[in-house]
Amino acid sequence: MIGIRAMDDSLTSVRASSSIDCPDGPFVTDIDKISQISPLDMSPVGSQHTTKFVVPIEVLRIREGGISLFEGGLMNEGITTWYAFDIERRLFIAVLGSMGDRSRHIPAVEKLSANQHVRHTDVAGYARNEFVTIIDATLVQVREFSCLANKLLKSELEEISRPTREDTITKTFSLLHLGKKLDLGEGRKRWEIEGELVHFISLPLQEPIMRVHKR
Repeated sequence: MIGIRAMDDSLTSVRASSSIDCPDGPFVTDIDKISQISPLDMSPVGSQHTTKFVVPIEVLRIREGGISLFEGGLMNEGITTWYAFDIERRLFIAVLGSMGDRSRHIPAVEKLSANQHVRHTDVAGYARNEFVTIIDATLVQVREFSCLANKLLKSELEEISRPTREDTITKTFSLLHLGKKLDLGEGRKRWEIEGELVHFISLPLQEPIMRVHKR
């Protein structure tokens, strides 16, 4: 009962909050509407450990949400990382890909929780290990993501080129709505909100990821 009461209090607070930082847009931000949409069923996380795609299945199946992709070069060579938010399944997702010498640092299977697994794939044309972590998102977190996503889409556009670090081959962020990528454009304010979204998605995943690497 305490958990239910705490959730009710949280939802009441959200309903009463100002809409200044939560503009309208393609992503649903009304907490009552969000609560009426049942999350899609999902197979047990561990059941996907033999599924092999160029883009990990946990990311590939997202039709509504956001995806951050990082591919490293130089000192970060051999690292490919996806952080994603799946609105339809209400999930935070991390897939930490590694190849070559980087693959030696994957966690031991016995340290993984029920919401984590490691798989090995070569469908991208090279051998890659993927360390997958998935955690549930609350209704309030779904709304927070949607608010930031709509805010990003309404922010100022600029004709400007995005700077890229030398140790980065690819660094992208995508919003998906109804299965289609939305045009995010460019602009310093847009990059700032993209950073907020990536931080929002990755932060809850850090504790379970770090836990399995502890000796």
